[in-house]
Amino acid sequence: ILSIIIIHYAPITDTGCQATNPSPQCDLANGWMTYGSNCYKFKSDTRKSWTSARHDCVADGADLVSITSQSPTGISMWMGGHDSMTEGGWEWTDGSPFRFIHWNAGNPDDYYGEDCLSMLINSGYWNDDNCEYKRGYICKRRGEK
Repeated sequence: ILSIIIIHYAPITDTGCQATNPSPQCDLANGWMTYGSNCYKFKSDTRKSWTSARHDCVADGADLVSITSQSPTGISMWMGGHDSMTEGGWEWTDGSPFRFIHWNAGNPDDYYGEDCLSMLINSGYWNDDNCEYKRGYICKRRGEK
């Protein structure tokens, strides 16, 4: 995921390189990027609450991103983790097992009832966050075969 984030945020320079064999399984024309078997859409120019961000992803046939293995990730953006049902009972909105964790030091801390998961893009660490903050977000969906 870090490579996608770097591509998204890095200044564009002409290196003469061309993408080869872009996967046809993601809707590249509408902002989706392929990574592995999934499609990702980064919404850094749009700021929404966690709930509104999730509704937007679901309306696009996706959900907020879940991270299920160590992948170097590294601005804060919403991800699909939350503990709004049971404090400390973190779960992914897409139903993926919540086994891999990458919390920032001292987190989760439930500071004033923080129940939604954001990722600090510069470091990749996770933070339990106030669900009403307006942040960019990352959607993920399965690529079509």
